[in-house]
Amino acid sequence: MPGSNTVTTEERGVERKPEEYVTKNEEEAEEDHLAPSRWWFSSTLFPLIAGTFGPLATAFNICALIMDWRVVVDSTSTEAEGTDIRDPKWLLAVNGIALVIAVLANVALLAHMFDRLSFAISQLATIIGWYVSSFILIGLVAAAPSRLPLPAGENRTFSQAYYYAILSAALYAILASLLVCTSSGVYIGRYSRKYKLSFSQRTLMVQAIAFIGYILAAAAVYSRIEGWDFLDAVYWTDVTILTIGFGDYTPKTHLGRGLLFPMAIGGILFVGLIIESIRTLVLERGTKKVTVRMVEKVREQALKNIDTTQGSVQFRPFGKSRVHKNVSSELDRRERDFNIMRDVQKKAANNNRMIALSVSAGSWMLLWLVGAVVFWQAEQGYADWTYFESLYFTYVSLLTIGYGDFYPQNNSAKPAFVLWSLIALPTLTVLIGAIGDSISEGVSTLTLWIGEHLPNRKSTIADLKDDAALAAGSAYQETKPPGFTSDGEAEDRDFEKKTDADAERGVDRNMKERNAQCDTTQQNFSGAGKHNRHYLLMKAMKDVVQHLNASTPRKYTYAEWTWFLKLLGEDESKSDRHREIRMVQDGEERRDMSGTAQAGAREGDGDMQPWSWMGPKSPLMSSIAEPQWVLERLMSTLEEQLKEKGEEHDGRKTTGFLNRKQGQRKSEGCENVESA
Repeated sequence: MPGSNTVTTEERGVERKPEEYVTKNEEEAEEDHLAPSRWWFSSTLFPLIAGTFGPLATAFNICALIMDWRVVVDSTSTEAEGTDIRDPKWLLAVNGIALVIAVLANVALLAHMFDRLSFAISQLATIIGWYVSSFILIGLVAAAPSRLPLPAGENRTFSQAYYYAILSAALYAILASLLVCTSSGVYIGRYSRKYKLSFSQRTLMVQAIAFIGYILAAAAVYSRIEGWDFLDAVYWTDVTILTIGFGDYTPKTHLGRGLLFPMAIGGILFVGLIIESIRTLVLERGTKKVTVRMVEKVREQALKNIDTTQGSVQFRPFGKSRVHKNVSSELDRRERDFNIMRDVQKKAANNNRMIALSVSAGSWMLLWLVGAVVFWQAEQGYADWTYFESLYFTYVSLLTIGYGDFYPQNNSAKPAFVLWSLIALPTLTVLIGAIGDSISEGVSTLTLWIGEHLPNRKSTIADLKDDAALAAGSAYQETKPPGFTSDGEAEDRDFEKKTDADAERGVDRNMKERNAQCDTTQQNFSGAGKHNRHYLLMKAMKDVVQHLNASTPRKYTYAEWTWFLKLLGEDESKSDRHREIRMVQDGEERRDMSGTAQAGAREGDGDMQPWSWMGPKSPLMSSIAEPQWVLERLMSTLEEQLKEKGEEHDGRKTTGFLNRKQGQRKSEGCENVESA
């Protein structure tokens, strides 16, 4: 009963069954607020990470194969100036086998991504292939110190190729383990045998392959032109494309400097394209999924701690929000539920914003501090950096400043820097985006608050108020007729045109007649009511279209929602088609939770399905913007109405034709009788 503290399955929410999640495509999986976020990460994000970093691991494997693993350096030269010692043939052969297996594993994964290979074959080939390549490289790395002897009395060291083999083995093992997590979920029936990836997300993997190929090709060209070691050229290409530019390697030939013009701009465009793809295809999709799930969690928390008798709802351990406890009508009760749901959205948005900022800032700090430890240890015994100097170096590199006073010199530091920089720069970009979003939201909120509290008078201050409200995305014309929800009837003064008032009165009168007959189907609209409704639907769609391009997504007031729902055939003042909080049967809720219908949807017999503003089928639970939700429903309703009108017209034409034919037969019969 209203005011009771009993919580049913609608209020608590029902965790999505795995077999229900399996059948969803990528868009539905993101919008499913009942499915835990970990399901989406395992079924979508893990395969995407594997497909993106797999080519990078293979590129490092190539670097480990084409250069010798040992270098002899005298006391007066740097490691980059050392003399290579040829690797034995068995090392090259085993290393080549690891590379071939890894390439086939990448091809198998990419083939499944584009529906060219079955899941079972693809996963078996990819996981086993990457694990085998990783174990082979680990074995070679472990055996190198004892099986690759150096001349006595020489200052021996390992080249960059040796450390690229270590990085490649680690990446293979990590990526294969991620796919094992996904595959285990598939085999227990939790995820689909087809990755929930959109075409754009698959495109990101192709972009990563092209980018890695671009770096290796540019390095091959410059190692030939400038006479650099190939792996030094890879390091230089990475530093150049990421706009760090330490200055330890620079082109000296005219050809090298001339080719830098197209090479650098092409690489920078590649980096920008991939970073934008990571942000829009991975992070925004992930944020969307986390947001949907966060709204559901806050909604459940609010429903567990709502007390309509005391007029309070608690979203957090400390502090309560006040709600109206004395509601005199169904319209007031619905508005109260609507306002609570708006508070749920605000709380969820704040939580999500803080999570995104915390995760991106934490990732950036981790890369900074851990990267400083790695380079500090790598340069020990060579450049002898202190930890503070290493912190300074990684900070300057993260911000792409690159003074050049500190730069990697050790053979172990350069491969580590290539991997670290390729991960760190996108992380910094994501952090800047998260900070920008938080600042933008704060400025918009402040601007809107200023617009609402400035004096309302016809002056320059009033103009500033309008500009502030417009900048916050809260302006544009009011979509619903003013005063509509007060008495349910329109007056001429409420509308810009008398035609609008007449049309609304016609729809309102028709709905009252339909309710009096206890008929909730749309087919019972009178002819005049239909024409009026068609006019208002078109006018509402014209207004809503202007809200689609708002910089800040438009959120409609309760009065506007009431108007839209009336155009859809739903009367907010009638309780027979509404659910009250905690008044839902478990079986009925299970049926609704597994379906796809939302507010405004109809059952098989044409009746409007009962729903609640705080229920899982509320329009405010949708992941799409409110103007888009409203526009889709308005267009669907208009389409149904026009289709019905066409069918009625065809029916009348058929009936008239049959009547005329019957009349002709009667007339012919009479003539025959007279003739006889």
